[in-house]
Amino acid sequence: MPSTEKRPTPSVAGNFGPTARHPYIPESSDIYSCRPGGPRLYDILNALPLEPFGVLSWMVVDREEELFELDDVLDEDKVILALWYRWIFLNRNNFIASYFNGTKAFVTENWKLIRQAAGVAALRTWLLVLCVNNFLLPLEVVSLMQYYQNLVGTDDASG
Repeated sequence: MPSTEKRPTPSVAGNFGPTARHPYIPESSDIYSCRPGGPRLYDILNALPLEPFGVLSWMVVDREEELFELDDVLDEDKVILALWYRWIFLNRNNFIASYFNGTKAFVTENWKLIRQAAGVAALRTWLLVLCVNNFLLPLEVVSLMQYYQNLVGTDDASG
């Protein structure tokens, strides 16, 4: 007899996932989601300003919507990809100058959103993608993960 229970969508378990919980958008905010099934994890990114992108902000929104429509990618990974796309759009030269320092700058600028909407597992996955594509060395991935953990630990200790 087939099971009629509904299985939850796959997500990262434990302390490795995002800290945000459903509903992801506070009711008191001006942001809302019209997605079937209600707000998704990546709707948190709608709170980010588009002013830094100027007249090209439509490209960012268009690319993010393409990412969010992918069915075979976890929502946490979609958040990391969208954050990376926003960052690399403005900081490509910094990344090309030094892959490690550029990636560290990405983590430094986005660690709070990574923690809230993506989690450490999604960050680790993205850093490993950069490693596999020869942008980072394995030791640099470890160093960046430790750096991220220090940023998160410092925030937990102070607040």
